[in-house]
Amino acid sequence: MVRKHRYPSVLNYRRLTEHGVLVVAQGANQLISLHPLLCRFKKYPVHLVILGHDLTRESVQDALRETNCESHVMLYDFTSMKEQMEDVSIGRLVKVIQPLVLVQIKPAQLTSMYYAIQSMASAHQLTEIGLPEKEIVNALWISDLSLQALQHWNQIRIKLVVITDRRPHSLSRLLQSAAKSIYLGDQVDLTIHMEQSADRVTRMLVNSFMWRQGQKMIRHRIRKGGLMPAIVESWYPSNDDEYAVLLEDDIEVSPLFYVWSKYAILKYRYSGNEEAKRLMYGISLYAPRNLELVPAGRVTFDPNSVLLPAGYADHTPYASQIPCSWGGVYFPEHWREFHAYLVTRLKDLNLPKDHSVRLISVPGSRSDKWKKSWKKYFIEMVYLRASVMLYPNFQQFEAFSTNHVEFGTHVKSEKRQSVIGTFMVPLMQRDTILSQLPNQSLPLFEDLPVLDLWGQVQSLEILESIASKYHAHVSTCPRTFGTYDPQEFFCRVDGPPDPVQVFPMAAKTPKPPVLIKDVVQPIEYQHVYEYTEEEEENARTELLEYGPKPIDVAQLPFVEEKFSNKDDEMLDLENDLDTLNRLYLKLNPENLEFLENEKMDMEQDQEEEEEEDDDDEGLDV
Repeated sequence: MVRKHRYPSVLNYRRLTEHGVLVVAQGANQLISLHPLLCRFKKYPVHLVILGHDLTRESVQDALRETNCESHVMLYDFTSMKEQMEDVSIGRLVKVIQPLVLVQIKPAQLTSMYYAIQSMASAHQLTEIGLPEKEIVNALWISDLSLQALQHWNQIRIKLVVITDRRPHSLSRLLQSAAKSIYLGDQVDLTIHMEQSADRVTRMLVNSFMWRQGQKMIRHRIRKGGLMPAIVESWYPSNDDEYAVLLEDDIEVSPLFYVWSKYAILKYRYSGNEEAKRLMYGISLYAPRNLELVPAGRVTFDPNSVLLPAGYADHTPYASQIPCSWGGVYFPEHWREFHAYLVTRLKDLNLPKDHSVRLISVPGSRSDKWKKSWKKYFIEMVYLRASVMLYPNFQQFEAFSTNHVEFGTHVKSEKRQSVIGTFMVPLMQRDTILSQLPNQSLPLFEDLPVLDLWGQVQSLEILESIASKYHAHVSTCPRTFGTYDPQEFFCRVDGPPDPVQVFPMAAKTPKPPVLIKDVVQPIEYQHVYEYTEEEEENARTELLEYGPKPIDVAQLPFVEEKFSNKDDEMLDLENDLDTLNRLYLKLNPENLEFLENEKMDMEQDQEEEEEEDDDDEGLDV
């Protein structure tokens, strides 16, 4: 032991007997990298062990003193220890100071000393946190977490789950953004789920993609299931410490999405707050600019418009009941309960139209008219549970995922780009998480602002009261807490079913041609042939042999099949784009005068479609 602590003061004695964190710095470069983290620890004692011949006790003390860190960092000088004996000496120190967590730098090329310290930590039942040197600046929030939370650092597993179909360019963008992200030295497994209709390019991309953060697993459906089973069946947790980041292929992630996810998981799941563990079902990577559940239809939304008047600080993250499908982390107990909920709830689809069963239907939520969206049923469950999801709230809607709103290859006009601006959000590239958060840390769960499904500030108590009242309306079983068993929702009550909710629908009008054609003047071509008949024949032969192969029309889905597998939430979004484009056409007719013939043809086609779809009540226009 260091001579300084042979007769410790009262303060030093408290530090020696109170559990804390042990930080090991091997050389001056590691100490410089660890210094910002060292100076942030304030909640519990910090013990610093220095190794290497380029450090001295005096120089380290001077550096700590100049940065006002000396008062809460206890220094242990092991620079004079014999080689190959440092881990043994540190082990003896551990027996005396009894830390719970050990932090060291994880080198790119793992060394024998790193393994020796790691083994020593395991032998003394310490939680070893090995951080890549360049990523320490992205983990400064470690000092905000309790020792209880830090002890679960290596216990949690966050998996990436990607769902894709026939968009290889979008998938490539998502995979490349995930590959460039910061993972704090953790192993992160990737699972890619391909739909039955995934094309050859998509399959080749998935097979050839190199994933270096962990294992890569591939799944391919043999029968087309649609978006709901593709999402819901893509993950089922194996234990209560396994989490999934669910990503569709038109998503792109920020380099910091994993940092945000792990920080929030440790903060709200492992800090000893049982209410937070029960009520929070996930973490959103996306910062929404719209509210989609308002009865009148989608409206723009800025959370600060309701949070600032309620007295919350700027950039305060908030908890909302709305589940995020554009990049979100979902928690194991709640996702397992959602599976069980769906198994029973989907049986209601087999009831006759004149049934007398009172079904679950969230009052006033536009999701009630969705027929094929998994979010409809998840919203029902969280409404009955009064549970919430954490959302980021940084400047200019800066977020950790964004959606490129890619409906297909035909949507390419400049007006589409302006419309997408209401759904795409900027990705956080520089780590400003702590600098933007109030008090440079995530709020406690009980201090988070809470928004309901319609973006109104509520309290958890009010949400619980609403949930309890509606539970009694649809089920006779008693309400339970923390059981994650949805069968209590399906004890049917004696009474008539609730009336079908009716939501405003826009009148059907012809779609403007700009949705499927680029706004360019038609070009007339004049063909001049300069080849002989023999050269032309050779060219045709080469084209047939080496050119693109013709599409097998027999393999293409019918129009009914394509629409039957579409998510209702996405249809709502497409229809919103239609409305905005029609508005543009009405306000700027002069820009499309040269397409009047095409517009008249489309109006005729639209009238024929309307006659065929008069009975279709699942779509908005």
